[in-house]
Amino acid sequence: MWHHAGHWKSALIAVLATGLVACGEDPAGPGTDQEPADIAITESLELQVAVDDVVADVIVEDAALFAGDSPSTGPWAEARELFRQAREAWRNGDTELAAELAMEGRLIISQAIFDRHGEDGINALFERVEDLLTRLDGAADEYERLADLAERMTELLGEATVLRDNGDWVGAGERLLLALGMADRMRHRHRDARDHAKAHAEAAVTAATIIYERVVEEIGNDAGPRVRHALAHARELLRRANAALENGRYRRAIVLSRRSVGWSFHALRLSLL
Repeated sequence: MWHHAGHWKSALIAVLATGLVACGEDPAGPGTDQEPADIAITESLELQVAVDDVVADVIVEDAALFAGDSPSTGPWAEARELFRQAREAWRNGDTELAAELAMEGRLIISQAIFDRHGEDGINALFERVEDLLTRLDGAADEYERLADLAERMTELLGEATVLRDNGDWVGAGERLLLALGMADRMRHRHRDARDHAKAHAEAAVTAATIIYERVVEEIGNDAGPRVRHALAHARELLRRANAALENGRYRRAIVLSRRSVGWSFHALRLSLL
């Protein structure tokens, strides 16, 4: 199906691997793209997602873009504020409250998606998590942390499926948003990823660009409206990733690059239906 399979696989592995970065020092300054102070990789992934400001902002941005809204208004602003409160609770030592506030924020996002797109909006989250798990299956043998991530995401997908089957579409969406956030948050084991943040961000953006271009080439000119929407979403996230890279916001560039890849693959999946 794909030409130059080696080049394609290299780009995919690169964006998965560099996406595990967490940069401790960042020239963008405190509060704009820095690691929350000393959160340990041994903490639960759920807690890491709850208190990571970059991941939280991209979760809101991605969902608002999907809905065609501004992330600074309505339920998106409300969710962003809850994520801010979660970080504050964590800094004050209340990890339980931090997790609860973050979950409330994700529920608000899921409700907003459901209000605007109904079951189709939540099903799109299912498809994106399933797409990511398919890609992780091919890379997990090379990166142990990706295997750990795939296992936890599979658990969350199962929880979401049970909730959906019981009629709780919003609850299902919240579990899926957490799964996608975990993929955003996941970190590489090696110190090199922290010490060379710019290089890892550049690799992530480059790989995401290659993947987007190859997906566009593969789909061709006969794309339906859902495919075109997914491609436009991927393209906009890639534009924002490039802007973040230019502004020295390297973790943001990496997270946005991964999200762009997810939408590129989602577009490819839709084109094959």
